[in-house]
Parts: sequence; structure tokens; C-alpha cells
Amino acid sequence: MVENWEVKRKEVEGEPVKRQARQDRESFTALISTILSLLLIAGLVFLGFYLNRRFSKATSGRIRITTQSEKVTERKPGRTATTTSTYTYRTTPSPAPRPVPVPPQAVTKEEQPKIPSGMVYVPAGDFIIGWDENDQEVKIFTESFYIDQYEVTNEDYKKFVDATGHRYPKHPLETKYDVWDGETFPLTLSKHPVVNVSWEDADAYARWKGKRLPTEIEWEKAARGTDGRLYPWGNRFDKNNCRSAESEKKGISPIGSYPSGASPYGCFDLAGNVWEWSSTLYDNKHKWHLACGGSWRDGREKVNVTARSNPINTANPVVGFRCVKDAK
Repeated sequence: MVENWEVKRKEVEGEPVKRQARQDRESFTALISTILSLLLIAGLVFLGFYLNRRFSKATSGRIRITTQSEKVTERKPGRTATTTSTYTYRTTPSPAPRPVPVPPQAVTKEEQPKIPSGMVYVPAGDFIIGWDENDQEVKIFTESFYIDQYEVTNEDYKKFVDATGHRYPKHPLETKYDVWDGETFPLTLSKHPVVNVSWEDADAYARWKGKRLPTEIEWEKAARGTDGRLYPWGNRFDKNNCRSAESEKKGISPIGSYPSGASPYGCFDLAGNVWEWSSTLYDNKHKWHLACGGSWRDGREKVNVTARSNPINTANPVVGFRCVKDAK
């Protein structure tokens, strides 16, 4: 009995020692786990910072200069760099903006050739596309051409679909963005610009009409005239002249809803409402084309005549188009 009691007493006395050793091991393991977790978090933060710097360096080189020459910058008084899609528009400090002239008459009636229905005439000649580092005007020459007064509408595009059997407008991924229900659309949207058309769709329509899509330079001249203005109506933004993010009403508006925002040549909706496809390539490898002018979702910095986007040729709920034709 005595021996058994002695054995039990030793076992009981040794238990706290074992318990303490076990607690020490658990504490040490927890400490190691905490240190490793902190090191992992620090490593992830460092990796994120490093990748962000690399990405910033990679994208900072994509600067669009008005004349596609690094010496030329756009005139946007009082503003710093702004971004539109994959482009960063560079501006430089400059003297006070020139007075905004009254939109000039493009050509006199005696000079105007016979203009195709629904189009306006843009005469040949130079127009100001920017200013160089010495604040000297930079001009580009274009031949004369006609351009649609309004964007192509759902009503217009329906005639093309019915006549050719071409696919109807449809968003490539999300049905919630579809305007058309199969081959039809709500009659209330007849005069709205057609959207959800890819660059190939727009090009096919233009060729069916005996026209083509405008180059980036043609589109810009039709929008700004010859005096280098930033918006079709002048140099200062006015929310009453276009459908943009500043507008009280949201969504795409019917064509011609903002007559005070017409360009010097009489084109409507060249600022905001919907982006418009051009024939100018953004990416030669993938054959992606530029879109111009901003949309109703964009603010004042992106609905001007220099705004550009790269929708990678796909159908988009805020991209439409208009056509041009050579003047002969």
C-alpha cells in the first residue's frame, strides 16, 4: 500500500511539470506561426507594390499626342493629365485661352456642292489639331468629305439587317445590355443611336450604304472645325450642349437632342451620347480601331473632340457610329 501511494504521489507531482512543458511548446508554436504569417503578409504587400510600379511604368508610356508627335500637346487650359480608356491625354500650362469665336459658317451656299441626304459637307483644308511646345499652332490638311449629320440609328440599322440578313445588334456577353429583342427593338428607341455593334458590323453597314467609317482625323475636323476648339461649340464645357455624366437625364438620348452642341459644320452629338467608331487603327497587330468623342457615362474631360477609346472592335452598349463619304 505504501509503495503504491508513493508511485501515485510521484505521478501527481510530475503532472504540473509536463503540463507546463506542453504549454511552452504550444506558445512557441503559436509565436512561430504568427511570425511566419507576418512575413507572408509583408511579402505579399511588397509584391503588390512592385507589380503596381511595373504596371504604372508600362502604362505611363501610352500617351496620345494630338498630331501623334511627342512635341505636340493638346490645348486644355487649366487642366492636368486626364485619362480616357487606355489613353492618357497630356496637357501643358499655357496662356489664357483664346476667346471662343462664334462657330464659323463652313462654306457659303455658292461653294457647297450637292450634298447627299442626311450628310454635311466638310471642305478641304487645314485645321488646328494642337499646339507645340512653343505654343505654335500645329495644323493638318484633309481633303473634302461628307459626314453623316447624325449617328446611325436603330431605325437606320434595321433597314440594313432586313436587306442583307446581317446579324442584329447584340451584346457579346450580357443580355441585360441588349437594346434589341432579336431582330426588333422598341419603337420608342427608333431615333436612338444604334449600339452593341462591333467595328466589323459598322464597317459592313457603311459599305452597304456606299460610304465608309471616318478616319480619326476626319472625325476630329468635323467635330472641332478649323480653330482648334476643345468642344464642338467652343472651348468651355456646357452640360446643356451634350449628353454626358453631368447631364440631369441619364442614358442614351435621341439623335439631335442638343442642337446648341452642333459642330461648326452642323454635325450633332459629336460630344458624348455614344462613342463613335473610326477607321484608324489603335493596334496594328490585333487590328483594333479607335472610337471617338465619349459617351453619356463620361464626364467633361472625356466628351471633347480629342477623346479616344479602344473598345477592341467588340460590340459595346455605349459605342455607335456614323459614316463619311469622299467628296468628288
